[in-house]
Amino acid sequence: MSLNTDRSYKMKLRDVENAFKYRRIPYPKRSVELIALLAISCTFFLFMHTNKLNSRLKEMEVKLQPSEFSALGLTGNHISGHDAGKHDDINTLHGTYQYLKSTGQLQRLSADRLNNTKNAEVEVLFFNRAAKVGSEAMLELFIALVDYNDDLELERSGLREPTVRQMTKRAQREAAELVAGLDEGTFYIRHINWLDFSEFDLPLPIYINMVRDPVERVISWFYYARSSYKNAIEYRKSPNKKIKPESWYKKNFNECVRSGDPECQYVPHTVKDFIPNFKRQSLFYCGHHDDCLPFNSPTAVQMAKEHVERDYAVVGSWEDTNITLTVLERYIPRFFRGAKLMYEMHTNKITNRNKNKRKPYIEPEVKEMIRRNFTHEYEFYHFCKQRLYKQYLALNLHELQKHGLLN
Repeated sequence: MSLNTDRSYKMKLRDVENAFKYRRIPYPKRSVELIALLAISCTFFLFMHTNKLNSRLKEMEVKLQPSEFSALGLTGNHISGHDAGKHDDINTLHGTYQYLKSTGQLQRLSADRLNNTKNAEVEVLFFNRAAKVGSEAMLELFIALVDYNDDLELERSGLREPTVRQMTKRAQREAAELVAGLDEGTFYIRHINWLDFSEFDLPLPIYINMVRDPVERVISWFYYARSSYKNAIEYRKSPNKKIKPESWYKKNFNECVRSGDPECQYVPHTVKDFIPNFKRQSLFYCGHHDDCLPFNSPTAVQMAKEHVERDYAVVGSWEDTNITLTVLERYIPRFFRGAKLMYEMHTNKITNRNKNKRKPYIEPEVKEMIRRNFTHEYEFYHFCKQRLYKQYLALNLHELQKHGLLN
């Protein structure tokens, strides 16, 4: 075979190999369309599945908010900051459950016995809101509930009343008569201490209120007092009122406590404050007796606890949002039916109403310094939280045990 013939043969052989190596197999037109349709279908299926999964996750976020699980002791984010590592801290829902179980009280829990709503003699809701516990958020919830339920109304006159701490007997009677005389199905909200309706032979309303960590309350008040929102309101009421110096508005809480500034010294048993600061959370529950005035007083706290136990249908907390809304819905159904739904629909309005925008960092050491002076105030606060947990457990004990959330 000649050289040219051999080269020609090899070239033909290479062409044949390349033809097989890079061959393209023609597909029918309908097959191509089928493959494209399958690809689109798979993409659509994945999109729908992902969208559905995302929706389920959002539902779970609403149903299982951190507030409820922190109370269960499942996240380590406990109610009492200085006891954050204790999963059986009695000041959590889980700790309250364990305590009741260990003392044999668990099986005796009764939603009926824990429900003071049945003791009310008139269906008027009396919210004598404590300062800086999220009462403005509760007001926003009231507004949503009134819009949702045709048989409810909101009496706004209390919103225009000045904050009154200690009232004369005459003033107490006038306030009690106003509340007792409201139409049934009315929400009444006002910054006012507990009133004894029985003393004036008036029908009992449905008492509710809220509590908040005592130290967080006074820090919140410190910056709220310096907010443009509050000062604009005060200026409209009293345009001739002397404006405080710029240094007062820029005051730092950490330095205020450490420097011994009288404004940030929470001295036990004092009666008069250097500057009003609403540090006595228990005062709103104790009432107008002189024994209620001393700060961090065991006597005042005991009186406040007795009033809560006897008179209040619910004392909730925004620190435990789901627990509070569940208890309100079940223990006071006329006023709070649909409360969870309304909260979900109006979350932004409720959580952002009157919210402090200025929240500087507060040193843990500073919080611990002043916490030592709030021992009895913390006793009252934890008493209210434990009572709330007992009410919740009485409603949901079987379900919680069934799902293993309390083991």
